[in-house]
Amino acid sequence: MRRIGFLLPSVALLSLSLMPACARAAEKKQSAVVESSKEIVLRSELVTVRYDRQSGKLDLLWKDSHKLLGIRSAAQLADGSTLVTTAYSEHALQGGDAARHATGEHEYTIRSTKSGTSSLLQHIWLYDGKPWVSIEAELDAEASKTGTRHFDAVLIQEPGAVQIGPQASLRVLHVPFDNDMWFRYDSVPVADMKAGQTYSGEEVTAIYDNASRQGLVLGSITHDVWKTAIDTHAANQEIADLDIYGGISSPTGVKSDTHDTVLHGVVHGLSVRSPRIFIGSFADWRDGLEAYGKANAAIHPPLVWPAGTPMGWNSWAAYADKIDYQRYLGAATYVHDTLVPEGFGRKVVYVNLDAFWSRLDAVQLADAVAQIKAMQGPNGMRFEPGIYWTPFAYWSDDLDVYVEGTNRKYKYRDILLKAPDGTFLPKVDGGRAIDPSSPGAKERIVFQINEFKKLGFTYLKLDFLSHGSLEGVHADPAIQTGTEAYDEGMKQIVAENAGRMFLSLSIAPLFPSGYGNARRLSCDTKGHIIGEYQSTEYMLNSLTYGWWTAGNLYIADPDHVVLGAKADEGSRSVTEGRSRLLSAVLSGGMILDSSRLADDPEGRELAKAVYSDRNLLAVAAEGKVFRPVEGDTGNKAAAAFVRPTEKGFYLAVFNYSDKQSNTITIPLERVAAALGSAASVSVKDVSTGEQLAPAHGSISVNLNAAESKLLELIPAR
Repeated sequence: MRRIGFLLPSVALLSLSLMPACARAAEKKQSAVVESSKEIVLRSELVTVRYDRQSGKLDLLWKDSHKLLGIRSAAQLADGSTLVTTAYSEHALQGGDAARHATGEHEYTIRSTKSGTSSLLQHIWLYDGKPWVSIEAELDAEASKTGTRHFDAVLIQEPGAVQIGPQASLRVLHVPFDNDMWFRYDSVPVADMKAGQTYSGEEVTAIYDNASRQGLVLGSITHDVWKTAIDTHAANQEIADLDIYGGISSPTGVKSDTHDTVLHGVVHGLSVRSPRIFIGSFADWRDGLEAYGKANAAIHPPLVWPAGTPMGWNSWAAYADKIDYQRYLGAATYVHDTLVPEGFGRKVVYVNLDAFWSRLDAVQLADAVAQIKAMQGPNGMRFEPGIYWTPFAYWSDDLDVYVEGTNRKYKYRDILLKAPDGTFLPKVDGGRAIDPSSPGAKERIVFQINEFKKLGFTYLKLDFLSHGSLEGVHADPAIQTGTEAYDEGMKQIVAENAGRMFLSLSIAPLFPSGYGNARRLSCDTKGHIIGEYQSTEYMLNSLTYGWWTAGNLYIADPDHVVLGAKADEGSRSVTEGRSRLLSAVLSGGMILDSSRLADDPEGRELAKAVYSDRNLLAVAAEGKVFRPVEGDTGNKAAAAFVRPTEKGFYLAVFNYSDKQSNTITIPLERVAAALGSAASVSVKDVSTGEQLAPAHGSISVNLNAAESKLLELIPAR
């Protein structure tokens, strides 16, 4: 057996020999590579990679004893042939990247070869002091010319490959591709998975035991080419195989996860790489998803908005297509005159027009913007107008309308995305997909963004963005996939905006991120506590398993807080309305009311009562997201959420029944270890400021129908 280190010049070797023994030991540990005729071993402090040179399989072994065994990479080429590392006869290490050693990131490449067959490369990254690796596969030049629409970065096809602690009862997290059509996150028990059935998700998953919280997190951290799929099968109550691959390749129609009706594009060229897959082991799966979010942000940082997390009013749930000049300004006036004195608002209050803002003519629109900007609140508070647009969706059947901003060079039929047979794609949500790569669509973006900026808008809600990610035949032949087209379109929007308007992504893919200041957590959410769609519980299902996106990828937008029966699905009582407000607080504090404040007495009174909770609004203003106490709720929301405070912890609890009261009892050790070990825990109702009876061991919270509470728990010192 021989040891291989980085190649260093003689001066560097001399310097190394003069280093203290402890420093040399640390250096050896960080860059440890062991190679024999049987295996290649790569080590960091917390992870060992063992590559079997006979089988072409890779094992990941963590210091915490978790294991992921039998990993291979593969590709189904466009000519029908298949490459898989286990079919190759030679597997050679091509060395580490010494140039990146100082950053704590180490890249290695293993090339699999066989006479008469295209080579397959696997790039492996290890990170100093981090319990994760990342893996990316690459086709050689010959295979890259042929290309693939299904590239398996991480493929496991044997039972017993996932090993997480003794007696673990594993779950697999399903994460939706986007936030359209009220799809839910789902934490599926492996024991309940049916043999032969495929359990699919997109971009990322967690495989974990909720009782111990130990788990693995696996997900893509590059999002410039592929739609990444995660397919899982189970047998005999354990995971039988797991496939993480670029190229979601089995479209089932517009109501499928990605809404595609065309196969994922074939990716070919000089060099074709799979998505890069993050694989980490964690004592708490929640820590793992947060680490995954940070790993994405390190590659593509989020957009930062200097004015902070928005608060204000939006027209959609209140008035929809009945919005007009009087209602828009009437709502703004009520916010200014009544809600702001109650404590509503921050340094900036946004008053946003949603869809159908075209009901205001040009004169009314300009005048409304001027009046909003003229409003002022206490302590320098200013009011700003917002607007709405769908850059990648067209809503008419008249395809011969000229595209605005193109000087009559293009009609809409010229910029719509087409299938390979030349037909237009089916409508999704009633709208036709626009090809972001088409010249007419690009001119339209330039025109519309500049019009909004000239009018003085500082907030732009971008809706139905998933249309831009659909697979099809793009005008730009360099664009091979829907993700590439979406990436190009969003880059243009961000560049044209140049930081002038807050960009709020409504219906949008989870990835690629970094193109919006905020993204909605879920599809439309209104004001009812419970319901399959549009309810507080539905939105909190997305927070339960998607809280980690907040801050790392976007400001998490919990959608409109809707109060009053005359608004769309509005809260019917102060209790229900306060629960809807608390759900927004937990999401990081972005609050946009959408009650009928211009002309509905009930909505006005509910808004005045709900938004008078200054203590709750103060927590919202901190802009920090809560995470779930438990992760065993399937496709439902957790009932309890937690985040640290300076002295202890906030605990939010919800009763999702709108008809019955409920008592929720939670062991304090599940909220936080410091609470579980404390001799006594003080309990304060945040909204009222009332000091409640101290807790020990567990806490019980009595809740009326549709009620929620935010408590602060402080362990005795």
